[in-house]
Amino acid sequence: MLGSESACWICGGPDLAPVKSSNFGSKLTSGDFAITDSRYGVTADIFRCGKCHFLQCSNHRDVLGYYEELADTSYEEGRAQRSLQQRKLLEVISPNGQNRRLLDIGAGSGMLVEQALKLGYRAEGVEPSGWLQQCAQKLGLQVHRGIFPNPATPGPYEIVTLVDVIEHVPNPVELLEEIGKILTEDGVVLIVTPDAGSLIARMLGWRWWHYRLAHIGYFNRNNLTMAIKNAGLEPVRWGRPSWYFQADYLVDRVLTYLPQFLRWKQPDWLKKFTIPLNLGDSFFVLCKPQKSA
Repeated sequence: MLGSESACWICGGPDLAPVKSSNFGSKLTSGDFAITDSRYGVTADIFRCGKCHFLQCSNHRDVLGYYEELADTSYEEGRAQRSLQQRKLLEVISPNGQNRRLLDIGAGSGMLVEQALKLGYRAEGVEPSGWLQQCAQKLGLQVHRGIFPNPATPGPYEIVTLVDVIEHVPNPVELLEEIGKILTEDGVVLIVTPDAGSLIARMLGWRWWHYRLAHIGYFNRNNLTMAIKNAGLEPVRWGRPSWYFQADYLVDRVLTYLPQFLRWKQPDWLKKFTIPLNLGDSFFVLCKPQKSA
């Protein structure tokens, strides 16, 4: 395991202790960052902050280039199920968009943007992957290529969504600060991220499915609250989102925990079924700008 001079990305504390060594063992490619990657427990070096207990991959910060080159055809195969998930998340904010402006950061192929438009939002997104952004464009969805902040998305926005994104960046507090700058006074931010403090995460240890190369920061409720408040925002509602999976995809992921000789090929009829799943190991938090004193 390499040493690290980095401070904690959340609280700035210098007391970072190594807790897990990298085990990817080869040169990285964009495929290692696929949304559907199933190599659970394969990570870069992980360090724990002695003050706020945030887990970060201090030596694995420069990952943007991999996302820019990322293509993930398996991700699009589950579009119907993933779109249902996005719609349910939007309903946390409101069942009716009421023509409000929405920006989805890390928009992928535009699934949340598409569902937001159906609910009556004026929605757009920003996405670093050229392949995913082109998928969105082919569907007529306004997803801009790049990262946030982005000159194409100056705001203001009444809603900003950050779904399974904040665990991928080395500057979570700064990202939230920039989001605050484009929010209207009564705007809201919806953050969704894995919960490293959840029961299932503690039970599975380093075999937890959210320990993966694409994730470089791991939050619990306390340090995510700290990040939100340090960025000038205030959490107003917490919850546990459900996910929706094609049955064959879910069974295949479960089988990764079994020895190779006990795994089997999934029958095609499983593709016809959608399974809702909530293991309580992710949370959503709805945030608003802090009130001025």
